Amino acid sequence: MGGGAESNLYIPASDETVAAYQEICSETGIPWDIVLMADVLLAEQLGQRIEDREPLITSLQFCILTVTEQEAYEEEIIENGQKYQVTRWKDVDQKIYEGADEICEYLNITESWFSGKSIQDILNALEEKREEDQDEDTDYIQVLTVNEDYEDVLRNRIGLTDKNRDTVLSMHNSQYLAQVYGYVYGFDEIELPELVVGDVTRHELAQVAVSLLGHPYLMGGKSPAQGAPKGPLDCSGFVDWVYIQCFGTGVSGGGVPEGVVVSGTALQWYATTPVSISNLQIGDLAFLQDPAKLGKGKINHVGIYIGEYNGVKYFVHCAGRAYGTEDLPNGRVGISRLSGSNDYNPVTGGHFSPAMKACNFRYFRRPNFSFRED
Repeated sequence: MGGGAESNLYIPASDETVAAYQEICSETGIPWDIVLMADVLLAEQLGQRIEDREPLITSLQFCILTVTEQEAYEEEIIENGQKYQVTRWKDVDQKIYEGADEICEYLNITESWFSGKSIQDILNALEEKREEDQDEDTDYIQVLTVNEDYEDVLRNRIGLTDKNRDTVLSMHNSQYLAQVYGYVYGFDEIELPELVVGDVTRHELAQVAVSLLGHPYLMGGKSPAQGAPKGPLDCSGFVDWVYIQCFGTGVSGGGVPEGVVVSGTALQWYATTPVSISNLQIGDLAFLQDPAKLGKGKINHVGIYIGEYNGVKYFVHCAGRAYGTEDLPNGRVGISRLSGSNDYNPVTGGHFSPAMKACNFRYFRRPNFSFRED
């Protein structure tokens, strides 16, 4: 870890603690550095240590749970001259639960419940609550999203002082912690193509994607806004960033089935439809694993198909340490083939260095977006 006897760097937590925050935030989509620094400074306010804090609770402070109550009704339809009664559902009520306290109250759990728990345990608890409340005439749709008004959350839900709140946001905006923990980057140098958001060609999307070649990887790294990324990205964060530049919204959405571990790649998998490798179009997504078959503790990966040249298919992706370089040891954005190393950029016709290892993507899926040529 950076720093030493002669260093002026402020190192708030051990590498192990940072990794725990990164893992949880990679599943919720909340910037890990905001959650970590919020807990560091809150611990100082309360006379605690950062190790005494529960990152999942703090992460939930940035979450919004929307519960929509649905009521069943019967509708008569006619098919092939025959009349049928079918059950339909309509929304009759909606309630919003913001932050950890309100979500815990909805689930009837306390802070002691969180020890050793993951975001998947929260989702399992939500499903159990739904099954407990529903009957044949009533159902409840639960959606967990991120409250991106970080300043409000830090002030009114976490309870930081004005000074500490400003410190958290300042560190986040400067990407200080990313630098302290070894993530080197130069994202201000990218050049995005000019395009009309929501009215783009597949080639324009590919241009946006390769504009980040050499951008650094960080597990849990997200930048869900238009313009240059605010810091390093992970694989699903990169995919969402590309689609946000082109369409104003990312691929991730909806949820995942019960029993499937929530992650950025899983959210993108279930928000897309399968496509064969022979029918790939630029902008389609490529995955290493099916989330439903992912072994415990295993990590999935996603990239974007950017075209074929001389019979070879190319994929741009933001990959971790196995794809790192001397300058970017934690990983980077690069272009891979399914086999063999690659330094060719099929979008610009040029080359990049150093070459990128192969990535044996096995599953291919298509996001639900309409391109100009479709």
